[in-house]
Amino acid sequence: MDRNVYRSTDEPFYLDTENNGDGNKTTTSLPLESSEDGLIFHISVSAIVVLMLLTLLFNAVVITTIISCAELRKKRVNVFILNLAVGDLTLVFVTAATDTLSWVFGEGLLGNVACKFARYSQAVAVAFTVLLLTAMSVDRYQVRYQVFYTLFTM
Repeated sequence: MDRNVYRSTDEPFYLDTENNGDGNKTTTSLPLESSEDGLIFHISVSAIVVLMLLTLLFNAVVITTIISCAELRKKRVNVFILNLAVGDLTLVFVTAATDTLSWVFGEGLLGNVACKFARYSQAVAVAFTVLLLTAMSVDRYQVRYQVFYTLFTM
């Protein structure tokens, strides 16, 4: 992918098509201030992709472990952890993937309907994760309160 580097960032995202005789060659250009900003851009995108892959790997291990062991599925905490792993995967791949795509390729890549659906999905994924963490906190509080109450009422 060929990126032209500009001195000012006032120029919008554009798609530049040039004909070299063999056919059409399309190059995508993003406005950047300097080559150092281009390097930062590539490092940022690479870091996000690596984090997404690590999230996929480790959450898949957690999900596989909990689903495959019957004794782990019986505990309430592990069910919360399983749901948290699913929510984490949803959050990362809905939010990070769509934001990275729009950051790399520019706005309007997904289209009007898909863009609205992606924003809605991001809000649902964030709400799901926050409410699940809240439910886990309430559950842990109830367990500790029950233990505390049992110890001091004997």
